[in-house]
Amino acid sequence: MEFQDKCPNCGHPRREGESFCSNCGKPFEESKPEGPPPERPPEQPSMAPPPSPEREYVAWEDRENTGFFGGLWQTWKESVFYPNRFFSALPLKGGIGSPLLYALIVGWLGIAVSQIYGLLWSGAWMGMMSHYMSEAEFLFGAGIHAFQTLAILIATLVIFTIGLFISSGILHLLFMIFGWANRDFEATFRAIAYSQGAMIWCIIPFCGSMIGWIWGIVLAIIGLKHMQKTTAGRAAVVYFLPIIVCCCLGIILATIIAVTLTGFMQEVMESGRYY
Repeated sequence: MEFQDKCPNCGHPRREGESFCSNCGKPFEESKPEGPPPERPPEQPSMAPPPSPEREYVAWEDRENTGFFGGLWQTWKESVFYPNRFFSALPLKGGIGSPLLYALIVGWLGIAVSQIYGLLWSGAWMGMMSHYMSEAEFLFGAGIHAFQTLAILIATLVIFTIGLFISSGILHLLFMIFGWANRDFEATFRAIAYSQGAMIWCIIPFCGSMIGWIWGIVLAIIGLKHMQKTTAGRAAVVYFLPIIVCCCLGIILATIIAVTLTGFMQEVMESGRYY
């Protein structure tokens, strides 16, 4: 404790050992010296590993290191069989060129193979019917069918490209209308483009198209969920809403046409003009 050499009340000198001032009788108060604050115990190092940064990588966009076919195969395998892991690591930026090229290759390839299957079946049918046709008729029919198949493949490529942009635009617009758009249009387009890997199942005869269509919906919803940072339920609502609206409009249009034709036929029958 600190020793007071003077009385704090009257300033009279204090003698050692006095507890009261010999002049005014005021008791002396011993003050404790102010020392440095006690040191905090050292913190024990945490045993938990530091959080790893989010991995943003897609092999198709790293073709310089993975190669064209290596990047294509790895991207298709991860996006189709491990979609949650793939889309959670898919970069939000990087341009739309690579996703568009990937979608055209895998998506159009499945459609092209299915068209080739149709060409083979038609060729087999025409081969069976060749006994009832002349050689000139057979060659002309085969040429017309081959030309139609080529035209369909080219038209499909154009329609497929336009459809990617239109569908991505509609979906992103719905995200914005509902207030669920947390990323820009590029993120939506990249999700839709990389979900086209399921179209490769169209190469399976008969049931391949149905498998590709169903699994493509699953991949698109998972991709939209991760790329727009939303829930799977909201992504499903946005994805199915245009389909539901189109189906309802189709039903209404078909009903109007059916009612119109029925009325027209009844009018014709009643007027007797069909004779």
